[in-house]
Amino acid sequence: MLLDFNAAPRPPRLALPVAVGLGKTTAMQRGLAGLLRSGALRGKTVVVGVPRHDLAAEQRDAFAALGVEAALWKGRSAPDPRPGEPDRLMCLDPSAPFDAIEVERVVETTSCKVTRDGVTKICPLYHQCGYQAQKPPLRGADVVITAHDTLFHMAPKELGAVGLLVLDEGFWAAGLRGTDGKALLTLDGLRPHLGTVLCWTARNKENWEATADLHAAREKLWKVLATAPNGPLSVAALRAAGLTPQICRDASGHEHRRLRNPGLYPGMDPAERRRRIAAVLPKEGEPWAPPGRTAAMWMLIAEALENDHDVAGAVLCDVMTENGTVRSLRLAWRAGLRKSWGAGGPVLHLDATLRPELVTPFLPDITVAEPVRATEPHVRVRQVLGAPTSAKALAPDAGAPARDQSAALLRRREMAALIALRARTLRGRARSGKDLLVIGQKAAVDALRALGLPANAEAVHFNALSGLDRWREVAGMMVLGRTLPAPLTVEALAAALTNRPPLTSRGDVAWWYGRVERRIALADGGVHATTGEEHADPTAEALRWTICEGELVQAVGRGRGVNRTPERPLEIDLLTDVVLPVAVHEVLAWEEVQPSRHDIMAAAGVELENAADMARCFPELWPSHDAARQDGRSVRNCYYRDLHNSRSSHSSSIVSYRPAGPGQKDRQARFDLALIPDPRVWLEARLGALAHFEMLGSEPSPPAAADPVADARARLTALSARLDAAIHQRLATDRARLAALSARLDAAKPHPAAA
Repeated sequence: MLLDFNAAPRPPRLALPVAVGLGKTTAMQRGLAGLLRSGALRGKTVVVGVPRHDLAAEQRDAFAALGVEAALWKGRSAPDPRPGEPDRLMCLDPSAPFDAIEVERVVETTSCKVTRDGVTKICPLYHQCGYQAQKPPLRGADVVITAHDTLFHMAPKELGAVGLLVLDEGFWAAGLRGTDGKALLTLDGLRPHLGTVLCWTARNKENWEATADLHAAREKLWKVLATAPNGPLSVAALRAAGLTPQICRDASGHEHRRLRNPGLYPGMDPAERRRRIAAVLPKEGEPWAPPGRTAAMWMLIAEALENDHDVAGAVLCDVMTENGTVRSLRLAWRAGLRKSWGAGGPVLHLDATLRPELVTPFLPDITVAEPVRATEPHVRVRQVLGAPTSAKALAPDAGAPARDQSAALLRRREMAALIALRARTLRGRARSGKDLLVIGQKAAVDALRALGLPANAEAVHFNALSGLDRWREVAGMMVLGRTLPAPLTVEALAAALTNRPPLTSRGDVAWWYGRVERRIALADGGVHATTGEEHADPTAEALRWTICEGELVQAVGRGRGVNRTPERPLEIDLLTDVVLPVAVHEVLAWEEVQPSRHDIMAAAGVELENAADMARCFPELWPSHDAARQDGRSVRNCYYRDLHNSRSSHSSSIVSYRPAGPGQKDRQARFDLALIPDPRVWLEARLGALAHFEMLGSEPSPPAAADPVADARARLTALSARLDAAIHQRLATDRARLAALSARLDAAKPHPAAA
């Protein structure tokens, strides 16, 4: 195991960046199994945090295979599907917990089960509840697996002592609050008067001492709020008003005392429950600041005062409502990992795209190790720059001008053709499942799906990839575009994460990133210079990188390149300008691979040679005979198209046909029988009856080359041989012509005797 559990004076905490596909989760599971058998944890539980519940179930099964008793833990609002009940939740009466949370009551004792004075109150659905059913297995489990967001809430008491917390994959997003912009406090609700600061004891008696302290703190804060301009609260103004970190922390605790106990108990009639809640909340329209939010506000201010920076997590703004503009304070903050889940003890964090800037705000004393990488000798990467792969380029909004819609349709056809041609070159190479995996933005992927995908290709969007392992056998991958949030988005996330105003980052366009030089690392040791976006603030840049480059790294990793062999190579096509930490074998411009009309026709499974037939079969490409004739065969061959090459098209077949009617001549076409199994039916559906049709034969399909480099070398050798043969034939022909010409000249000369 990587951690020294005898470390002093503090528990060991390690963050380990491990490349995608190296098997970090499997290695972690085996390591934990050995650690538990060693007795080093002295009977304490291991908690494993994962991004999603479905991944938690996979890990439970993996631990079971290793002989480790593992249990899942899910929150009350998590799905708990059953046969016939696909929408069932863990809690069967979710309104009761929501009501308890609204008035800051403990859910377990106000909604589930409680015993007081020998009398037990219990929810009528308690014994059918999925949330309660998971508690008994928790007590005997060596490992408890839960989703990241659960780690920011109190753990159940059944968990017991935790000996190690393992954070599998990035967890930072689960700890941010208010990033949707909805955590608002109106200034009227913060104005200090008795109705907004009155505190209560646990027995619902007025707590005048706490009320006085909170009123004094609110008055100091109001001096700032009443005159401050829009933007983050100024630390200088807060300090000048007399606020200190301790005053703010005390005020944060007092805020929770502003709610009286409504006396909720499990099994209470919902109508009675709502009546009691209404009795302790202000009437509609009265000024009110929710205690939980105001408590968070005070902690943000305390942290800013301690570290001498403006309060980026508390921003004054004007909010438009039905009643006009309301002056408000918008909050965004970072929740803490709970100690009850083991956050105060040993921690191991594993992540393929780990950025220290996003981990240390939650775990300040964690040690970040050197990244663990591996070579991928059986992966070949091509990168295409300048490709129109964004959602806007491929799927503009419905309200976009007709010109933009038409251009997007052509781009979709080109991209669909590229996918189809790429899928054809890979057909049959995957051991199981699809041959080609296409990844892109959701709108772009949906638009391409609507045009139809090859049978051996699958398309998914970026956000549907993390943790999944079902594409480890694909023969090829095409990654289209990127995910890139606007600067304002990453700046808001950075503010929530650190509570510090981020440095502004603006390039030539005021609302976008600045551009810097980037270098694509080539497999031969060289580099290809290009440019890319960068934010000036380190935390904002880490967020931008994680959402953009990090997501692409995760996408590429789905092909499990590190596990490939000469018999199972992987080909990756990156149609993006983003520079990734991978070795690229070839860099191409979009113009070099952009499909022509002939390529789009070939992608449909046919290559026609007659211009009139091309116009009749593909009017969307050639509106007239003349257009098809003038287009001719494109000299810019699509990088992936070679229908004439039997290796690329395993079922390529040549047919001879002649449409019925006077003056028609025989012509040929080439069909991919995997896409068009009956060429005659296809032709007659578009050209009418045929006077003649003949299959001239199919080309045999040799086995696919195991090594792409050797295959390319063989193609070059064959091409060189053909060129040599053509040159020798041309020389022989020219020599014969010269000899014949010389003979004719000799014959034309007058005979010496005649002279």
